[in-house]
Amino acid sequence: MMDSPKKIIASTFLLIAFAMILTLASCAQRSKVQWVSPYDEIDWNYIIQAKSLFHCHTSHSDGFYSPHVVVDHYHKLGFDVLALTDHWIVTYPWQEFSNLEVSERTFRRLDEGDLDDVPHEKTFVYEDRNPDELGMLAIMGSEPSPTGKGIHHLASLFSDVTGVGMDYEDMLKAIGDDGGLLSFAHPGRRTERNNNELEDYIYYFEKYPHIYGIDIFNTSTFGEPDRYPYTKELYAGLLKHFGSPGDEGWRPVWLTSTDDFHRYGQENQAFQIQLLNAFDQDNVYNSLVDGAFFWIAKEQYTDEPVIKSIDFDRTSITVNGTGYDEVSWYFNNEIIHTGETFDFFEHGSEDVFYVYFLAHTSDFSIEERRGALLGSQPIWITTSP
Repeated sequence: MMDSPKKIIASTFLLIAFAMILTLASCAQRSKVQWVSPYDEIDWNYIIQAKSLFHCHTSHSDGFYSPHVVVDHYHKLGFDVLALTDHWIVTYPWQEFSNLEVSERTFRRLDEGDLDDVPHEKTFVYEDRNPDELGMLAIMGSEPSPTGKGIHHLASLFSDVTGVGMDYEDMLKAIGDDGGLLSFAHPGRRTERNNNELEDYIYYFEKYPHIYGIDIFNTSTFGEPDRYPYTKELYAGLLKHFGSPGDEGWRPVWLTSTDDFHRYGQENQAFQIQLLNAFDQDNVYNSLVDGAFFWIAKEQYTDEPVIKSIDFDRTSITVNGTGYDEVSWYFNNEIIHTGETFDFFEHGSEDVFYVYFLAHTSDFSIEERRGALLGSQPIWITTSP
């Protein structure tokens, strides 16, 4: 016997009501997603995107060129922020370059013939430079360069503590006490890889909050491509260890990228785009601490990708920019989605507690030194039951 029209209508209403309850429950669940990101409060209409390098060398230590030659070179390349980070020594301020001396290492290079193709005045003549006249920001820096088990080369910024003659951890503490910032330089290099393990990095990041980052890319990575997968795996281990915001012991660890310039041919391939509210040193400092920057890896003579905005809504993130063909979203060193929009409920899972994206040209290749890539910092995802 067929059901009466009233029963059919009643059943239909029950099905509709049940569907509405499921929809509302789903919406309620989705409304409890929270993005924890260095990008979610940026006003993209007014933010200053400053092309920046925080690791390079001059003939004051083991670079091939005088400090003012390096400054002029990066100025011509369109860099806005620059830190000269000579080994064990501060090459700063720029207005006093003429008071500095050429290193003994440079004179040895001269005797050994390594500088035969470099004009004498580019290496041994030191001229002052005024960063204000160049429209640049000069950041105080150095590279403490100890080598040994469980210790590491570091890019030190905003401090004149060089670490000469100091115990490694005494040096780390002193730089922090001086208000300086530190990042681990080229962890994929064979020297650091042989001397350091994941547990070493965890120890230092837990103990020293002013260590803000770790190199994911370096110009030398183009010559040693195995550095890149090694460092990505290392970074995935760090993110897994420190977990999500709200977890005990959580802290951010940011990705850095540096030319580590010593001589021509190594420039304009690995650097950062700092997101600044104002063009001054305080804002550079804060952008490093807060992770408000992108990292770049690119072919020397090609343009880098540009991010015009990152838009967050209740369940998704959308990247808008130019100069790239693809956007890949990573979790735990694996691509979990491709496309400019990542929706947590469509592309994530309960195991995914962060993502970061790479906006890159389709021809990007480390092995062939081709194309361009822009990488983000992690964006953590928290949900409530």
